[in-house]
Amino acid sequence: MNIQDVADYLTKGRIVDLSKKVSPGKAEGPVGTGKRRYEIKPFSYPPGEVMHYIDMESHISTHVEAPSHFVPVAHPGKTAPDVSEISLDHFFGPAVLIDCQTLPPRTAIGRALLQQSQIKEGDIVLIGRSPHPLDAACYLVKEGIEYLLSNKVRLVGVDDTVMPEDPQLPKTLQNYTTHDLLLSNGIPLIEALANLSQIRKQRFLFFAFPARMGGLESFPIRAVAIEVE
Repeated sequence: MNIQDVADYLTKGRIVDLSKKVSPGKAEGPVGTGKRRYEIKPFSYPPGEVMHYIDMESHISTHVEAPSHFVPVAHPGKTAPDVSEISLDHFFGPAVLIDCQTLPPRTAIGRALLQQSQIKEGDIVLIGRSPHPLDAACYLVKEGIEYLLSNKVRLVGVDDTVMPEDPQLPKTLQNYTTHDLLLSNGIPLIEALANLSQIRKQRFLFFAFPARMGGLESFPIRAVAIEVE
C-alpha cells in the first residue's frame, strides 16, 4: 500500500468502530469469561479538575495481547516485549476480513479456508462474524496460524464469535497453539473485536493502538476500520 492509497482511505473512507465500550462494573473479557474488573474513583486535583483512580484488569473489552502475555510462561527463560515495546507498524496497515458467516458449526479454521481469502504478505487479518453460539463456535488451528505466519502477517484479531483456540481441548499452555505460534513469533493477538458485521468490504485499512503501558502484557485498544466507498 503506497502513500496515495492511504490518502484515499483517509479522505474518502468510511470509518467503522470495531471496539467495545468499557463501562465501570460492566467490563468483559473474551466471550465466556464473565465480568472483569474495571472500576474508577474520582478525585479532585488543584485547582479543582476531575481526575480518576483506575482499578482494572488488563484483558478487558477489545484488547491486544503482547508476546509477554504468553512467551515467558510457556518457554521459561525467554523474555518477550510488552505492549509498550511492540513496534507500531504492527498496529496499522492493510487488512482483510475472514468472514465466517457461512461456515458450519465447529469449523476448524485452517490453511485451506484462509487460502480462499487471498491474504497478502504483511496483512492484518481479522476473523469473525460466525452465526453460531459459543458451544458451536468456529476456531483457529495450528495449520491456519502457520499459513498466516508464512504470509508474514503483522496482526491477527478475532471477535467473540470465533475462538482463538480449539475449545475441545483442555485449557493448558501446551494446547494454546494460536497464542504460542503468534506471540512467540512477535505477532500481537486482538481478542473481543466488535462490529465486524458492519464492514462491507473484504479489504480495508485498519488502526488499533494500545496506550504505551510499560510492563503490561495486554491493554484495551480502540480498533478502527476505514473502507473506501
